[in-house]
Amino acid sequence: MSERESDIDAPTLAQMAVRVGLITDPQMREIWEEVGRSADLGTLLRALERKGHLTPLQSGKLLKGDTEGYFLGGYRLLYKIASGSFGRVYRADDPRSGRVVAVKILRRRWSEDKQRIDLFLREGKVGMGLRHPNIVEIIAVNKDPTTNQYYLVMEFVEGGNLRELLGIRGKLEPRESLKLLEECAAGLAYAYSQGLTHRDIKMTNILVSSIGAAKLVDFGLAKIFGSAPGAEEERVERTVDYAGLEKATNVKSGDVRSDIYFLGCVAYHMLSGASPIQWTRDKHQRMNRHRFLDVKPMSHDEVQAPGGVFQLVETMMALEPSQRYQTPAQLVDAIKAVRRDMEGPKADGQAARQKCVFIVESDPRLQDPIRDKFKEMGYRVLLAGDPARALDRFRQQPYDGLVVDVRTVGEDGLLLFERIMSEAARQHIHCAGVILLSDEDAEWQSRITQRPTVAVLVGRITSKQLTRTLEELVNHPE
Repeated sequence: MSERESDIDAPTLAQMAVRVGLITDPQMREIWEEVGRSADLGTLLRALERKGHLTPLQSGKLLKGDTEGYFLGGYRLLYKIASGSFGRVYRADDPRSGRVVAVKILRRRWSEDKQRIDLFLREGKVGMGLRHPNIVEIIAVNKDPTTNQYYLVMEFVEGGNLRELLGIRGKLEPRESLKLLEECAAGLAYAYSQGLTHRDIKMTNILVSSIGAAKLVDFGLAKIFGSAPGAEEERVERTVDYAGLEKATNVKSGDVRSDIYFLGCVAYHMLSGASPIQWTRDKHQRMNRHRFLDVKPMSHDEVQAPGGVFQLVETMMALEPSQRYQTPAQLVDAIKAVRRDMEGPKADGQAARQKCVFIVESDPRLQDPIRDKFKEMGYRVLLAGDPARALDRFRQQPYDGLVVDVRTVGEDGLLLFERIMSEAARQHIHCAGVILLSDEDAEWQSRITQRPTVAVLVGRITSKQLTRTLEELVNHPE
């Protein structure tokens, strides 16, 4: 402990925590009542962390006497979750709304090139327009006026990246691999429809949520920073791989088929547990054409899967670009076809997949009857009393139908219903919605946007009426 640290006692640290905005005066008084005014520094810190008022990152900074670095762009930094080529990533929250986010702070050396930073800000704002369930949402991109640091605020994905998952499990079963692969391809297809390619497809840029959904992160950052000068160990690794592949195949930088190739590398690794291309830090070796010519095809001994799986990966990783899938949308169709073949004839059509409905109902007396009725109809049922849970789940993995009982959850349910339906429409996701209103709140119908897949039921509503209405909307061709 430094001399500066040794001067800090419990009262001093408490005052600092309040002064920098980490805790309010009433909260601190409550802590003092719990631990006693004579409590030592360690006891106070343990109580603050146990109550969730401080994180170890914040405690460590307070012990050093730091009065800055707790907030960035209005977001409260909680703890560091990753470091990468572009910068450090922190779990953070918005004190105004309580929403948990991820904040990526760019390394200071990137701010030395004004032209590159201008491009970063411009491209970041373009990225804010991407709204897809398999792309991590960018919420804000800016420069903090106090620290002069550039940062991205992103959706926080509870889970980990694909490299971490494979580090634990070694490899994945074909069905799970193809599901994640299709989700990644769907994210690429949507971005490509908006005129964007990724340019940095690798396992650490594929996040897998706690419910098993894949989300792509860091769209376009490699294109902006990949060629920046700097020590080789700080360069964007996959950018060199892209350059090597495109030099070997004589295509221009930015070809979407390069994203398809490296997503094929990810598929190969998920299925076999090993990388298809030899890893090296040597830039010249990574630019060598033989690195891509020497890829060993997956073996049936190490991957127990139908022939269609092998053909899929080999087509994605064909060295000749014209022999790969030409667009991400074409790749999505190919993955779906392989998945149908794996599942058998029953996989064709809507009946092959169990439909899912999310019900927002806070009255315990109504929860079980509604749940049971939908289960009888073959639905997978998710149920919560808090409308915000429905939004969080939709962003992680969309469902087929949403039922919100505003009679019991109140006006917040109405607002969240509209938000989810709007996101579904913007993202071209077919999600049916039924909202239940009391007679007293019937005038709220005017606040609900009319859509082919939305219905409003008012007054006394039977479970049969509810289930029949949702079923018709779920099957609506839109």
